[in-house]
Amino acid sequence: MGRWSALLVAATLSVAALAMSPTTVGADSGTAGTFAATVSAIEGLPYQPAYVPAGTDSAFSGNTPQVINTPPAYDYTGGSIPGSDPTGATAAPPWPPSFTARTIASTDGAMLKGMVALHNGTHPGVVVAHGFNTNAKESVIRWAAMLAANGWNVAAFDQRDFAAEPSAKTPQTFGWKEAEDILAAGAWLKTQSGVTSVGVLGFSEGAQNTVLAVSRDTAHVFDAAITFSAPADQDTQVYSTAAPKNCSTASPPGCSYPATDALVALVVPPYTYHDPCTVLSAAATAYHTTGYQILANESALHAQTSSTIPLLNFYSKDDSLVAPFNATLMAAYEQGNPLQRTVLIQRGEHAYFYDRWWQQSAILTYFHALLPVDASITTIPTVNQTPAGSPLTSQLIDLGAPSRASADAMLSPYICDTTQSAPGLQSAQPNANLSAGGPLGLLGLGLAAALLADRRRRHHRR
Repeated sequence: MGRWSALLVAATLSVAALAMSPTTVGADSGTAGTFAATVSAIEGLPYQPAYVPAGTDSAFSGNTPQVINTPPAYDYTGGSIPGSDPTGATAAPPWPPSFTARTIASTDGAMLKGMVALHNGTHPGVVVAHGFNTNAKESVIRWAAMLAANGWNVAAFDQRDFAAEPSAKTPQTFGWKEAEDILAAGAWLKTQSGVTSVGVLGFSEGAQNTVLAVSRDTAHVFDAAITFSAPADQDTQVYSTAAPKNCSTASPPGCSYPATDALVALVVPPYTYHDPCTVLSAAATAYHTTGYQILANESALHAQTSSTIPLLNFYSKDDSLVAPFNATLMAAYEQGNPLQRTVLIQRGEHAYFYDRWWQQSAILTYFHALLPVDASITTIPTVNQTPAGSPLTSQLIDLGAPSRASADAMLSPYICDTTQSAPGLQSAQPNANLSAGGPLGLLGLGLAAALLADRRRRHHRR
């Protein structure tokens, strides 16, 4: 066993011991202590931003031929596209034999296609929530396979109206209705024979939708959540891509959102939309509401205050799609909550961070500590580790203690009519500050647009 593998096992065991310690006072304080210890263990793991994928991914050990390990960024480009390459080198790999196809209905009847792995006996489960990706669940195939290989029951369902189930009756909404889809997936998994508890893992828009889902989870479907690169407020996220920056729809030249427009054209059926406002208008008609009100329901920074489960959110400073101000927004509204933490790392890009070994280790460590497990659940990454990484603690950016009021001041006007106030302010709670914090010294809302203009690609994802 290598040095860091031994440390990973030791960290997992120490966190598990704390969770079972008889000295913890009350369930809430015990969970908070376990959460804090788990975050510390994850931050202590080595992170190598110069990760070099090598060899095969053992999560696909049942596949023939074997599936090679690829750069994580490939998960949301070519690696998410079903193709004819069974090695996963130039397309999404085939699902492992342990997965079978299922279709479920969301809370409003929207049909959701998925792939699930259910093991014999009793095991905890995890829902894996994909991002804004044309091929939906295929973009998280490697993460679902990794969890299943470590003994978890896994459900990876599409959210509504992606490539496998286009529907004008139940169209995409950029998060509002998709959060209900994640809840439906969790509820389905929790009712399966042998499933003891359910966690949820979200990437990109799926990360935002995870936060929205756990905030609405009145049935207590989920027991823990971890996310990567969640837009903290969907309206503000889109406005950050505006051209020109800080534009007004009431003044020439108006507003356009080139980076978002390109994603919409690729991701939203029937692939004839060319801007987010047209998508919102169609969704508003289908759901008998307004585009403004849809976005008002997509403010993750506010929604997280209704979550009662452990919630860990990761962001990267060099993210070209979801800029680091999103981490500040989330941090502002989590202040004082012992079951929530937002972490900003220096280098990782978007959602699928550079170091696949570290990200797998973080996910496995997190769920192993915060969901009830037995000896059948392991914490073994299924890919190679690139040596010489330093502990993540040495690669973090201090978010300080931003106030809720300062976060709300960063929210953008309605993208389709900037004369209207920020939709997210409808759910603001500025007078419920748990920490006053100091003034923000972070990037302006236009940073994401500048970054996106510099980047060429990631043509399928947010």
